[in-house]
Amino acid sequence: MTTPDAAAPPPLPDVILHAREFARRGLEEVLARLHPDLARICGYYFGWNDAEGTATNRRGSRTLQAAMVMLAARATGQDEAAAAPGAAAVELTHNFSLLHDDIADGDEIRRDRPTAWVAFGTGPTLVAGDALFNEAVRLLAATQAATTAVSVFTDGVAHMIHAWASEPAFDRTDPLDISLDAYLECCRGKGGALLGTGAVLGTVLCGKPAQDGDLLRRAAHHAGTAWQAVNDLENIWGNAALVGKPGFQDLRLRKHTLPVITAMQSQHPHTRHLRQLLAQPAPDDNALQTTADLLEELGGKAATERVAQHHLTQALATLDEASLPKAVHEDLAELLQFTVTRRPSPHGRRA
Repeated sequence: MTTPDAAAPPPLPDVILHAREFARRGLEEVLARLHPDLARICGYYFGWNDAEGTATNRRGSRTLQAAMVMLAARATGQDEAAAAPGAAAVELTHNFSLLHDDIADGDEIRRDRPTAWVAFGTGPTLVAGDALFNEAVRLLAATQAATTAVSVFTDGVAHMIHAWASEPAFDRTDPLDISLDAYLECCRGKGGALLGTGAVLGTVLCGKPAQDGDLLRRAAHHAGTAWQAVNDLENIWGNAALVGKPGFQDLRLRKHTLPVITAMQSQHPHTRHLRQLLAQPAPDDNALQTTADLLEELGGKAATERVAQHHLTQALATLDEASLPKAVHEDLAELLQFTVTRRPSPHGRRA
């Protein structure tokens, strides 16, 4: 598996376009009741307006978690409209996490434009993120399955927050001392916790027991792990126009992601040189390119690609265990593949 190298994001699959419409009303209702300054920040992050508040149609999130809620609801055979608040809730939470993540990492560009904290300031952006999270809980608390839905949601967010806390701990740890299993558990939390939560929310909001969504949750966890591995690749080697961030981003931030960990643990004779490059305090683009090339030579890129491919294969195999209507199964397979590869299937639904 390799990271995409197209100059612009490819077309979105139909399942994502449908999920955006599925969640849109709930998102609009939330922004309408926020303080106008917070609504402007959140609308900017959604791609709905520019920094001055003028309406735009810019790049937003990929709406993966909302799509998972929608498809899990369809899998129950009940009216999927009951799950629309869940789709909006996970989309709000995903954007809340990114608003805060940009501040924590000092990222200045996301989705081809300045991040919210750069455009509006750190304080207002933190409050905007908090508002999105609060509104997500409010949406779920107003549903028929409020008690179960809020419990499922907060359990998933707790897993995601644990992964956030683990990430800087890894960055403080020598890569030789990082357990690969522990790092992949962090990947599952960052990439898969909310996606898996979406699977169970779609199930319980349609009146079914949470365990009915377990296979979809497990498939989502594998896809989320693969997604985070690909994200580790993109943040070093990815095309900036596709990723929406500058090249070599994780190397600039000196992050101990999967390519670095696996390269340093490869026992290659050039690991000492890699350690020296990673220790440079303010590398220029030439030094970053040299570091990226050495990571590839030491097998860090290939090892990360193998991890991504393995977990995508596991995600699809787990999905195949579920008893689902054919159309729902095909759409879920499309969603899982798009989650990891950023590309729709060339043939649409699987035959």
